[in-house]
Amino acid sequence: MMMNTYDVTFHTVDGKSLVKRNVQSEHNNERVWEDAVEKFDADHLFIRMNDATLVSIVRSAVVRIDMTELPSEEVKKQNRRDEFRDAIYTMGQIGL
Repeated sequence: MMMNTYDVTFHTVDGKSLVKRNVQSEHNNERVWEDAVEKFDADHLFIRMNDATLVSIVRSAVVRIDMTELPSEEVKKQNRRDEFRDAIYTMGQIGL
């Protein structure tokens, strides 16, 4: 199965949010959040933000989790090529 990259946002009842960026996951969308947390139990989500910071969120305080798939490197390369072609075409149309 192919690895996809996601940004996972945990929204809490107090209106704040915590974003875990560049999460690598083979799961389908509804289970991607499991790869964003280091571990979880019935009451808490433990999210490793960096080497020095482990955040604990009470699960009952989480009201929504957004999982946004990021474009793959191949898609980014194709978009850059298309932008370059568009720029060349536009310069050609204005006589440069």
